[in-house]
Amino acid sequence: MMTRQDKQLAIAFGDLGCALIIFSCGLFDAPYWLAGLAAGSMVIYWNASRAAPLRRLSAKGRAHVTRVAGFVIIAIAMGSYWLGLGAAGLV
Repeated sequence: MMTRQDKQLAIAFGDLGCALIIFSCGLFDAPYWLAGLAAGSMVIYWNASRAAPLRRLSAKGRAHVTRVAGFVIIAIAMGSYWLGLGAAGLV
């Protein structure tokens, strides 16, 4: 049985995996729509992996947390893609 800490670690590795996929899109100069698809999957993963805590929030609280998380996910996706593009120029 997984402890709470194990679940959080698994979620963190899932988030890292999504960021690495977007990084590789930039590294191999994939089209923007493919990076967008990967970012969309990151949003879906975020919502699924945090469903239980989000259900405990009020509608207003859930909307606020989701909005902030959306901005963070967009920043992570853009930064990962940009770093991939930069790393491709160095390799």
